[in-house]
Amino acid sequence: FLTSREWGFILLDEVHVVPAAMFRRVVTTIKAHSKLGLTATLVREDDKISDLNYMIGPKLYEANWMDLAAKGHIANVQ
Repeated sequence: FLTSREWGFILLDEVHVVPAAMFRRVVTTIKAHSKLGLTATLVREDDKISDLNYMIGPKLYEANWMDLAAKGHIANVQ
């Protein structure tokens, strides 16, 4: 079912896990016109985070949580 069609858009939450073998197989098998990955922690201990550049695409935006809290976009940490 998932591989029998081309998806228009795939949204990947916690995209930092995608370089792991299981998720990598799924993401590289599914055809999609566009992919968007979201994460609050763009780090991995195995240095495979750079694999996301060709699996999903380049990082387009990065926000600092302290700036977001100061502007009222997210709750202040207590």
